[in-house]
Amino acid sequence: MLKTSVLFGLFLLAVAFVACKKEVPYDQAKELEIDDEMIVKYMADSNVTLTKHSSGLYYNIINPGTGTDVTNTDTIYAKYTLKVLRDSVVRAKSQDSTFKFMLPGYIEGWKIGVGLIKSGGQIRMVIPSALGYQQRPVTSPVIPPNSILDITLSIVKIRKPQ
Repeated sequence: MLKTSVLFGLFLLAVAFVACKKEVPYDQAKELEIDDEMIVKYMADSNVTLTKHSSGLYYNIINPGTGTDVTNTDTIYAKYTLKVLRDSVVRAKSQDSTFKFMLPGYIEGWKIGVGLIKSGGQIRMVIPSALGYQQRPVTSPVIPPNSILDITLSIVKIRKPQ
């Protein structure tokens, strides 16, 4: 009986300890500043030239495209390569087949970058964590919290709503 009471008491203590864990609030401005330094260093070390958007997104329009502009109601068919930029270590995830998406469900940096090209266009986007998944980890593909994303995206076609 005493053993059960002690174990129950330790269990309650552990639950109370975990419940008291405080979440650190996400500081978007601070993360943009940290990520900006890392991106600038990456560009210098890798001899990469990117343009900085007013939002903090870095990009290079490889091909602007000649089709129609992208809107929030369009269905977009695209291909992409995703890399996680982290302390000069890059892990890649390729999407060889075409996938479809609509802009409203995507991260801010993705939406900004896609809006810079048209159907048939290709863009490289280096997205700071503040415009990406912020401090939320992603499990598939594995993207750690506060990751800078390096995405090359090609728009295959855009389908306008009926």
